[in-house]
Amino acid sequence: MSVLPVSADYPIHTPHAELIRDEAHALAVARRVAAVLLEQDAERDRTRQVPAEVVDLYSNSGLWGISVPREFGGAQVSYAVLAQVIAIISAADPSLGQIPQNHYCLLEDIRLQGTPEQQAYFFGLALEGHRFANALSETGGKNVQDIQATIRRQGDGYVINGRKGYCTGSLYAHWLAVLALDEQQNAQLAFVPRGTAGLVVVDDWDSMGQRTTSSGTVLAEG
Repeated sequence: MSVLPVSADYPIHTPHAELIRDEAHALAVARRVAAVLLEQDAERDRTRQVPAEVVDLYSNSGLWGISVPREFGGAQVSYAVLAQVIAIISAADPSLGQIPQNHYCLLEDIRLQGTPEQQAYFFGLALEGHRFANALSETGGKNVQDIQATIRRQGDGYVINGRKGYCTGSLYAHWLAVLALDEQQNAQLAFVPRGTAGLVVVDDWDSMGQRTTSSGTVLAEG
């Protein structure tokens, strides 16, 4: 087995999110959060560092749970209001406006494809303030659908191996959703807790503009 690099050091705190109950509340909270994010936004981009308390303030505001269906306790805001919220945040800090992009996408995946048990579990986590990030795309393939990562059953669980790129928000996430192929070459989406052995977040995102989206590499080995 190859020696993995050490996962990037970033404080991941237990979330304590507020509960947003309707669209008007969501927009009001977004404006309040944006006013805070506007402070030091240029400095964060210059240094490519986002203090944990800034990300925590953002997700603990409740905004990361506003798309959760009402039947699971969420506000279930419309797509139009969700877009407004992201526009408000992005006007203050475009990088922080982008980092929950895949979080909302993953919540929609759970709504459309998850079992009732999975929906109850992960929607509950989202309402508490847990942050989800993606480990979907891979670099070096012929196209975006060229997936080499594998997932195999082992005992009572599963083992994942692969290398992922463009993993937006990975540095800040409590959970990473890893796309991998099973024995039948079917794509499976595995939600892996941050800190799981063999899961490494590499803080190697280097871009001009939006330098703090943490869209770098995620490795899974065993």
